[in-house]
Amino acid sequence: MRALRIMLVANDGLSAGHVARALAIARRLPQRAEHRGICVQLLLVTTSRANALMVNEDLAIVQMPSPSSARRAGFSDLERRHLVRSALEGVASAFSPDVIVVDTFPSGAHRELAGLGVDHAKRVLVRRAVPKERSTDERLTSGLTDVDLVIVADDPRAHEITLPVRSVRVPPITMYEASEARSRREAREQLGLGEQGRVVLIAAGGGGDADAVARSFEIRDHVARHAQSDTTAVVAEGPISVAHRTMKPHVRTIRVAPVQPLLAAFDGAFAPAGYNTAHELAKAKVPAALFAQPRPYDDQAGRAARFEAAGLAMKLDDIDEASIAAALDWMSTARWSACIEAGGADRAADAILDLVMGTMPKRREE
Repeated sequence: MRALRIMLVANDGLSAGHVARALAIARRLPQRAEHRGICVQLLLVTTSRANALMVNEDLAIVQMPSPSSARRAGFSDLERRHLVRSALEGVASAFSPDVIVVDTFPSGAHRELAGLGVDHAKRVLVRRAVPKERSTDERLTSGLTDVDLVIVADDPRAHEITLPVRSVRVPPITMYEASEARSRREAREQLGLGEQGRVVLIAAGGGGDADAVARSFEIRDHVARHAQSDTTAVVAEGPISVAHRTMKPHVRTIRVAPVQPLLAAFDGAFAPAGYNTAHELAKAKVPAALFAQPRPYDDQAGRAARFEAAGLAMKLDDIDEASIAAALDWMSTARWSACIEAGGADRAADAILDLVMGTMPKRREE
């Protein structure tokens, strides 16, 4: 029997959120398909430079030039888009997918998926919360009526979303679940941290945003000044960041991807309220102070507020000495009043298989 061919498309620029969700679903698809007696072939097509996330995954990968790497190579944005479009046409023609799964933008960030010549393929859109004021932007609506199914990844509870196509809601999608995490001792040993003492994580996002990296250093310095002597500040560089060497007392820099299975090592965290980071920290039950970064299609300010309201994090409105000191105090006494539901990637994989195999009800919303 011919394998079911699934092509996942993830376009990332400053971070690695889209490709992380695509990888999370791709990791679950073979397991869920095997339960049904189905064989799958998986192909990821991505502009992401987060190679550390992808290197050990069991799928074929076609890597296309990201906007930043193309600019450094002397390509204009128009030339890069033409190159990406041509590459996608060739890949789609050769692979002939039964289903195309894309994150956030139905036709791709620049309409590169429109009219690929694989009309037989089912189309699936994965979407997390977007700012309400941007929900009618052309990038988010173009090609939406051609989508066969939207998988809505909740955040952290069901959020309001109205779409003109069939949709299914799933719990938050992350690459790993809490049950797959290392113990505190194992995580600290792998990271080279001592078993004793308080360790505070400072997340710098995906690593492609220079402002976000500078912000992480600012937080690091505030933590180093205000934390007690037994506290170590650990800056986690993103998978596409440029490595920085830190030579300061009680400060460490790590470059581990993915870091989610090792989060038990930390007693608290300062992090941007990006979808993956926020949910990963909540699943690991790490007391996190979340701050919003400006992103046109990611509702980070709303997410930080929702996490605080749900008892899953503290919303950090300012990055100054007083705010960092208050957050450190909160982390030392934080108690969990809620938890994040697991199984989002499993249920997303099941929804894709239901759609392609024709076993999905005419309308299914969860």
